[in-house]
Amino acid sequence: MHTVEYEPPGDRDAPVTAEEMQASLRRVSGTDVTVTRVHVATRYADTTRQATTYRRGRVLLCGDAAHVHSPAGGQGMNLGLGDAANLGWKLALVARGVAPDSLLDTYTAERHPIGAWVQKWSMAQTALSTARGSRADALREVMADLLDTPDGATHVVSKIGGGWQHYDLPGDHPLVGRRVPDLALDDGTTMAGWFRDGRAVLLDVDSGAAGVAVAWGDRVKVVTARPVAFPDQPMAALVRPDGHVAWVGFGATDGLRAALTTWLGPSPVEMSDS
Repeated sequence: MHTVEYEPPGDRDAPVTAEEMQASLRRVSGTDVTVTRVHVATRYADTTRQATTYRRGRVLLCGDAAHVHSPAGGQGMNLGLGDAANLGWKLALVARGVAPDSLLDTYTAERHPIGAWVQKWSMAQTALSTARGSRADALREVMADLLDTPDGATHVVSKIGGGWQHYDLPGDHPLVGRRVPDLALDDGTTMAGWFRDGRAVLLDVDSGAAGVAVAWGDRVKVVTARPVAFPDQPMAALVRPDGHVAWVGFGATDGLRAALTTWLGPSPVEMSDS
C-alpha cells in the first residue's frame, strides 16, 4: 500500500493558503480538485484535556471549558450540548431555591465519565489518521474492512452518535437513566413535544402517579395520554427535563416521591414543614 506523507507547517499560526488546502484535498480524495480562494480557515491541534471536576463551589464548567479534544469527527458539539442539557435545569432549580445545592454535584458525576469516553475515542481517531509507517497502514486497512461491514459501521456510528449514553440512576427498569424514547401517544402527540418548556414530565396512564406529583406543582408536567406501544397496561414514568428517565412504575407508585424529591427538590408542603 502506497501512502503520501504530509508534513504540517512548523508554525501553527501560519495562514492556511489555497495551495495548501488544495494539496490536502487532492491527497485525501485522489481527485484533481482545484481551490481558488480561501475565505476563512484555521488550524487545530489534537490537544486533549479534561477538568478533574466540572464544579467547584459557584464555578461550573461546560463544553470546551470542561474538556477539549481534536474536532475531527464532530463529537465536541454534541458533548457540549449534552453538558448544557444536563446542567441547565439543575442550575435553574437551585437558583430558584426549590432544590438543594447538592443537585449540582450530580452534573460532574453524570457528565464527566461521558466526556472521558469521548476523549478516548477522539484520541483513537487521531492515532488512526496521523500514525505513520507500515504497521499504522495495516491497522487502517483492518479498520476500513471493519467499517465496510453493516455491523461494524452501525456500531461505530451509534457510539459516535451518543445513543448509548445513559446515567447510573437508581431503579431496576432498563429505561431508567436512559433517554426516553419519542413514543407516539394516543392523543396524536409524541413524548418529545412535551419537553419544550423545560419541565420534568410525568407520564401517567391509570396508575395514580399524578396524585403523588401534584404536590410538586409546576415543576412537573403531567401527561395522561397513553403510549400506543402499551395499549392496555397501567404505567407511569418520570422523565427529567433533560429527557432521561428517572423512575418507571407499572400499576404502583413506589419510589416516585423519592425520585421527585431527588431531581426536583422537596415539595412545597415539605419545604414549609421544614
